[in-house]
Amino acid sequence: MRQLAEVSHQRGMTRTGWIVALVRSRLGSPVQHSPGEHEALRAIVRELNQIGGNINQIARAANASVLQGRAVEPDLSAIQEAQLVIEKELAQLRNALHGNADYWDGRR
Repeated sequence: MRQLAEVSHQRGMTRTGWIVALVRSRLGSPVQHSPGEHEALRAIVRELNQIGGNINQIARAANASVLQGRAVEPDLSAIQEAQLVIEKELAQLRNALHGNADYWDGRR
């Protein structure tokens, strides 16, 4: 029981929650996330949504400029900065998902 308490605590879960997640993972249910993983995934989604909103604003501004007959000068440094943020967020997302799958598959 002590080992079960330690393992579940490391995942940020109750013993019962950890046991339920283990059984579900073995029965083929979708990946089971700990509360910490849920929060990390929510943060990544928020960041990606903000990036999407910024891209939409840029597209609207560019379209308005074109409709008014003005040339659109892309800000390459801003585009490169956004690309780096997206790559970072995607890497964090991959790590979270792969780490979770490895944990419940017994590879971690």
